[in-house]
Amino acid sequence: MKDLKSTELKRWRWYAIFVTVLGILLFAVPWITNRNKIALVIPLYAMFVYVYYRYLTLKKAARTSTVVEEDNSAGRNSTGKSGRKSKMAVKKGQ
Repeated sequence: MKDLKSTELKRWRWYAIFVTVLGILLFAVPWITNRNKIALVIPLYAMFVYVYYRYLTLKKAARTSTVVEEDNSAGRNSTGKSGRKSKMAVKKGQ
């Protein structure tokens, strides 16, 4: 499961790099007229927003799943409750 999220995150990272390079090339090449550049900016901006949104949501999901996995491995039993005793139980001597 973790490998699947990692590969998907890497794929969307490459998409983000591709869209960024495409935007730089669009404005850097001199043989595209200004009128065509303006027309191409709208779909490029839409791609940019979509790709970065997907990349950031996947990155956030991967980070939260890592935290949840760490919490599960750090003393939680199968019911999801902590294996440590509460302060009241320690005071009562249980």
